[in-house]
Amino acid sequence: MTRSVLPDPAPAPQDATLLARLQALEAGMYRTPEVSRGEIRTLLAEAQRTKDLHAEAHAHLLLAGCALYTGQLPEVLSTLSTCLTLAVQVQDRPLEARVLNGLGLGYDRTGQYSRALEAYLQSLRITQEIGDRTGSFRALNNLASLYSDTGNLTQALAFHEQALQIAEALREPVMLASSMTHLLLIHDRLGHPDDVLALAEEHLNLIQEVGPPRWTSTAQECVASALLARGRAPEALSVALVNLDAARARQDHEGTCRLATAGARALLALNRPDEAEPLLHESLTLSREVGSRPVEIRALESLAALHELRGEHQQALTVARQHFVLERQLHAHEVDARSHLLTAEIRLELLNREAEIERLRNVELARANQQLQETQQVLLHRATHDPLTGVSNRAHFHQVTHDTLSSLSDGELAALIFIDLDGFKRVNDTLGHPAGDNLLQQVARRLQGAVRSSDLVGRMGGDEFTVLLRRVTVRQDVTLVAQKLADALAEPFTLGGQNVNLTASVGCAVAPDDGRDAEALQQHADMAMYRVKRSGGNRVLHFESGMGEPGEQELLERDLRLALDRGELLLHYQGRYALRGPALVGFEALIRWQHPQRGLIPPGVFIPVAEDTRVILQIGEWVLREACTQAVTWDFARRGLSMSVNVSPLQFELPHFVDTVCAALSASGLPAQHLILEITESLVMRDLERAQSHIHALKALGVQIAMDDFGTGYSSLSVLESLPFDQLKIDRSFTRHLSGERRGRVAALMTAMIHLAQTLDMTVTVEGVEEHTQKDLLTELGCDHVQGFLLARPVPSAQAGALIANASPDPS
Repeated sequence: MTRSVLPDPAPAPQDATLLARLQALEAGMYRTPEVSRGEIRTLLAEAQRTKDLHAEAHAHLLLAGCALYTGQLPEVLSTLSTCLTLAVQVQDRPLEARVLNGLGLGYDRTGQYSRALEAYLQSLRITQEIGDRTGSFRALNNLASLYSDTGNLTQALAFHEQALQIAEALREPVMLASSMTHLLLIHDRLGHPDDVLALAEEHLNLIQEVGPPRWTSTAQECVASALLARGRAPEALSVALVNLDAARARQDHEGTCRLATAGARALLALNRPDEAEPLLHESLTLSREVGSRPVEIRALESLAALHELRGEHQQALTVARQHFVLERQLHAHEVDARSHLLTAEIRLELLNREAEIERLRNVELARANQQLQETQQVLLHRATHDPLTGVSNRAHFHQVTHDTLSSLSDGELAALIFIDLDGFKRVNDTLGHPAGDNLLQQVARRLQGAVRSSDLVGRMGGDEFTVLLRRVTVRQDVTLVAQKLADALAEPFTLGGQNVNLTASVGCAVAPDDGRDAEALQQHADMAMYRVKRSGGNRVLHFESGMGEPGEQELLERDLRLALDRGELLLHYQGRYALRGPALVGFEALIRWQHPQRGLIPPGVFIPVAEDTRVILQIGEWVLREACTQAVTWDFARRGLSMSVNVSPLQFELPHFVDTVCAALSASGLPAQHLILEITESLVMRDLERAQSHIHALKALGVQIAMDDFGTGYSSLSVLESLPFDQLKIDRSFTRHLSGERRGRVAALMTAMIHLAQTLDMTVTVEGVEEHTQKDLLTELGCDHVQGFLLARPVPSAQAGALIANASPDPS
């Protein structure tokens, strides 16, 4: 980026003051620094002899400027340190600001970014205090350059915009040209070619007329890059080459390497690599001489592309590695520089006046404390509230209930009301799950609006809500409140422009009579609600001791809702084998429930309950994630094995089902082709259009789809024809007849099914193989895979892992 050491040209006659003569020299000293340096030293000696401290300070400033321009950085810092002491001594604030700006440039060039930032900001503060807009422009322009060179383009733009406002207000051409050069570079780095071309069209002539040659080279490189980005390679080449010779002639090495790279990139776009190569080597040589890493990076990138274009892949790889290393070094440098800048920003805050520091600290601490409190409140709310409805979640509701009951005095009552929506599943099935979520949100708002602010509304999960009445005078009040809640829910709801009527099953329990702890009170309210639910719903009922314990079904439902959170669910795995081997080809994940009291509950018992209560949705997601994770643990991708997972109809009907599969694959890292989702034909026929959409989306991911329990539905052939299944699983009901009286007929039917599936490019798996005769016959029929107790029973993960490790050539 360009740095601002803007001259204040003021020609002065020989009989003018020393200060005026020095100011006149400044106008041309950057064009002939060595000639000017001698004249400045002569005037410095005269100023020292006459003890003209103002002139002496100004002479030191100009000598530092010459040294900076010619790259003599140690001399710059030494000279400016002397100059700063003199400027402070004579209380020349404008000069002090300029010296600080010069020190910033010196620190910047030597990589002392934190000290550069401090110097620039001190210079800016002084110029703003004294109204020196030219000095403010210098500081702002250099601050923009500092942040841009350290990779913080957002902050660079912020300073640049302030500098540009000053340049436009003063109508100073040099300032405006400097600002426009900055802006071109920033938009070039941000990849905004249209903005670059628009700015160049309006301001390029100004930059060429009043700016130093390096500004012109920089601007022309940005223009060439923008033209190339817009596919206008011939124009980009013209812009680069026209200005390249001029940069070479004036020995502007940085401009030469910039324009040479721009020209080479245009030539490569025009497929002229032989002409581009010498330009790239010239650019690399010069960029390394002047230390311009961004140009060197761009040149290396183009040189790698050149070798690739020629088919010189080894050379391309070598250069690409150099490019990568340099790019990483530059990035590391920028990160380090930004950390220095951040340190300096913090330190500068402490250099303000003591009272100002204290005020700002107090304001900042108050703001930070407020933000911390707000963040804590947000986190606490998230931890204690249901994300969908905003009411209390299960854990928080239980804790508040516990605290409320613990604080009850003698004679005080509290009550818990348990509410379950009647017919909520129908809303999900007919209007969709987004409508169901909307309904739950409306229910929560109505419940909150019907109770006191001191009471608490909670959601237990699904369509179950609870209300805690913290202080109750008499038991009858609980009945009144519960009926009020039921009446509020009986009013029609509006969902997607439709009126939906809903009722609720409501159970109540009052402490301390119905329970002195949170668990007992909630359990008894739950019992009362289930009694209402079993009798048809739509009424309010209080718990009574005569109700006794809930029935078997109620207990199973209640325990199942908690089984996943308690870690009681687990997966067993049954191997699937190829007959032409035979060899293990994968596993089917089968869910089991290890109940703490009842022991291992088979899926045939609890899956229907999970379907009825929709708990199957959470269970299905868990099974999918767990099975994919286990497949990765067993290294299925390397072994060429696959994991089969059964999909519930309710789960498959969810609009976001494909997203759920994507999330499980992403979280586990399992390649999609090693996952098989098993769906039944009856599931497909429930909504053929949605099934087609989901299956095509899953196939696009690479997931395999298997039709499970084939032959037990009523439209198998139409389904097979309309959907691209990968596998067909023939139901075990056919397999058991392969060794009985119906063997011939069943074998013929299975032959037809196998040939049909294989004609449609499906792999056929037969389930329920338990005898050698069945296996042998299936081999003759051309079946691909088999699954059953003969080969492997469903076993826990540890035993399944041993199956993989010890798979024999003939598992039978």
